[in-house]
Amino acid sequence: MLSMEYDNDDTWRRPSTPKVEPSKCQPIPKRSTTVAVVVLGLAVLSCLLGYCVLSETLPYESKTLRLVVILFRHGARNPTHTYKSDPFKNYQWPDGLGSLTNVGKLQLYELGKKYRNYYANFLNEEYYEKEVYVRSSDKSRCMMSASTFLAGLYPPTERQMWHPELPWQPIPVHSLPRELDNIVAGTKKCKAWKAMYEELLAEKNADPKFTELFDHLSKHTNQSMRSVLDVDFLYSTLLTEQEANLKIPEWTRNVFPNKMRMPFMLSLALLSYNETLQRLQIGPMLGEIKQSFEDCVTHANVDRSLFVYSGHDVTVVSLWRALGRRELLEPEYGASIVLELHEEVEVKSTFFVKAFYRNNTKVEVPMELKLPFCDDPCPYEKFTEHLDKLIPADWEAECQNVAH
Repeated sequence: MLSMEYDNDDTWRRPSTPKVEPSKCQPIPKRSTTVAVVVLGLAVLSCLLGYCVLSETLPYESKTLRLVVILFRHGARNPTHTYKSDPFKNYQWPDGLGSLTNVGKLQLYELGKKYRNYYANFLNEEYYEKEVYVRSSDKSRCMMSASTFLAGLYPPTERQMWHPELPWQPIPVHSLPRELDNIVAGTKKCKAWKAMYEELLAEKNADPKFTELFDHLSKHTNQSMRSVLDVDFLYSTLLTEQEANLKIPEWTRNVFPNKMRMPFMLSLALLSYNETLQRLQIGPMLGEIKQSFEDCVTHANVDRSLFVYSGHDVTVVSLWRALGRRELLEPEYGASIVLELHEEVEVKSTFFVKAFYRNNTKVEVPMELKLPFCDDPCPYEKFTEHLDKLIPADWEAECQNVAH
């Protein structure tokens, strides 16, 4: 925003400039008037268009915003799997299978910078531990993505610089071991979830529409490909090899990416396909989000203004589906979902929720999501009422992990 530096005319007037008497203007012919109006109109239009383009990079203006939750997928990585006929199965991937690449590090750094600019009027310029809480999947690529995201989100101010040649500051990232994480990675064992998921997976795999694709892939990979989950892993492998500028085999041309994309997206969706699976897969994270909203609404925690979750494509899809969205989704690297808690300015203690989605780190302005279970904007009570259906009172008991 421009400061009011131009209010005092004396500041900008050249004292040596002689005073010029106003000229006596002749009447402007009608045609000239028309031309002047057209030119003025075009000038105004171009200014408006210019503002529209510029506004995409301007900070988000909101007097009502109180709390922000950001969940993102990690950045670009090496393949996690290979296949029997893979010409690159002995390829020496830098840092090994599944590792975050330099491109991936940069993607999340850029995403952090985007959110820094977007929320410049909401987030403090300086990092304070009480204001921000970051939770990550225990996978190295997620932990590293969280760190590079935070480097972009909170570059150190002059006061926070602790090394003259390193414009970076350490910010804590919390995680649970894989076998205990039912919040971000969703990898803690859950018997009820596993039984329902496997039944649903078998049902989808039996769909005749996949038979031709399964046959083709089995033949060319030299291994059994009879499941959308197999397609999921192969699709991801081919995609990462292609991104690394490796020439993937000719036999993939007829099926990758187009014919493989739908079963790939279906495989991601199956983990949270219905309400029961959502309760067990993403329910614990929803419980955390609801609690953070409640703490803000009741002023139990007035300091915390930002929660960040660093997860996987399936984490993004699970939250997407928990928000009532049924479209199959292919979250790209760094895809992010944002939940915002707002308070009405005129009516204090009246809150509402907004949701946004970015499919990759290049998107300047996030897409606002219509939540199908409530009006727009979504009243806080309606939002939490929806979450309550998906938050298990006793996760271990619902998972049938504990004997009664």
